[in-house]
Amino acid sequence: MDPSITFILSCGPFAILITACVLRAISAAQPEVTATGDRRRMLNFISYVLTVIAIVGMVFLTLTSGAVGFIGLLLAVFMAFLMVDAEIRIGGARDRARQVEFVWLLALAVKSGRPLADEIEAYAQGTWGRRHRLLTDMADRLRSGVPLTELAVPQGLLPRSAAMQIHAGVASSSLETTLRTTALRLTRELTEDDESVNTGGALIYPAAMIPIACLVVGFLMYYIIPKFKKIFEDFGTVLPQPTILLIQLSDAVVNFWYVFGLPLFYIPIIVFIFASMAQYYGWRVMLQSVFGGWFIRWYTPDVMRALAQCVEQKIPLDQALNSIAKHPGPIRLRDRLAWAVDSLQSGTPSWQTLQAAGLLKHSETLVLETAEQTGNLPWALETLATNLEHRSAFRLSAFMEFVRPILLIGMSLIVGFVAIAMFLPLVKLLNDLS
Repeated sequence: MDPSITFILSCGPFAILITACVLRAISAAQPEVTATGDRRRMLNFISYVLTVIAIVGMVFLTLTSGAVGFIGLLLAVFMAFLMVDAEIRIGGARDRARQVEFVWLLALAVKSGRPLADEIEAYAQGTWGRRHRLLTDMADRLRSGVPLTELAVPQGLLPRSAAMQIHAGVASSSLETTLRTTALRLTRELTEDDESVNTGGALIYPAAMIPIACLVVGFLMYYIIPKFKKIFEDFGTVLPQPTILLIQLSDAVVNFWYVFGLPLFYIPIIVFIFASMAQYYGWRVMLQSVFGGWFIRWYTPDVMRALAQCVEQKIPLDQALNSIAKHPGPIRLRDRLAWAVDSLQSGTPSWQTLQAAGLLKHSETLVLETAEQTGNLPWALETLATNLEHRSAFRLSAFMEFVRPILLIGMSLIVGFVAIAMFLPLVKLLNDLS
């Protein structure tokens, strides 16, 4: 097909893809009210359909038009990655803001003494979709007499980092104070914390570039290198060893593409999905969900804040831990907390028991023992929880700073090898002819 005709045809899928992007932007800008729920759902559906049509069109152009269509496919895939990434970031920020808003609603309702069920039902009238159903169901359960610990059950309406603290607030009869302090903390984290976006972007960019680089290299091996090999065979030139290795790799990839190609796509896609979910929910929530069943240390900040709430109300540590152990968290965490309660009741020193349970380190145990002696235990527990979260975020950011250049260096080495292996025969041919 003539390149000019191919270019004109490729404008169609690109126009469709740009239209899909515009529709996604319009959908994201819709206010959170019931009247716009159907409109947003319709815009989302149309944008998804248009994106699929655009990529299918690019694939068709690639199969029928060679290089020009392939370049269009690369651009379309990259734009699709950017659309997905932007949608995840917008959705995550919006969802976290809704959760903080709901905590403030509960805090104000409890402070003013208004029935929570009525306040939640009234708040639900301004929402739509799954969130509307969850809020309505929660209001019905509270109205039917379900205890207030129902608020701490993970169901997507409240941040997971607040669930255990709210549970402890209900158990210690200090729900009003708990909700207020939790709302203030979450608001501060929402406005100051860029950890999820920064670290997620550090992984998403290489995860998006690696499949595109694989497509480029695969296209060279399937379409360009066989012609390249035929040209130099006609000249009767002995090819350099790097070029011979590239040709052998090219033949192997073409013949066994399902062995070499698919893992190079699966691994970046898995990384992309993991990083996207971390951007949506937050890295700590994501790591708690994936590894929290084995590494209960991820829950130490939540346990410390819950204990601070109970200690401030003069509740004995064993009773506080016993109430926290009933929180619907991982089984391993509840078992460790139940074991700590038994150890405390048998006379084991309190903070050493939590250290033996794997929740504290030796230095943290010493700090809490000192704070208990000086009467600053609630403040020390809250500060320890904040410091642990900040240290985890710093370690994660430092790890990402090393991962990103390693991935980019790996891609650069592959591209450099292909470029050098294809350039060396030209140098040798010119040298032989001279």
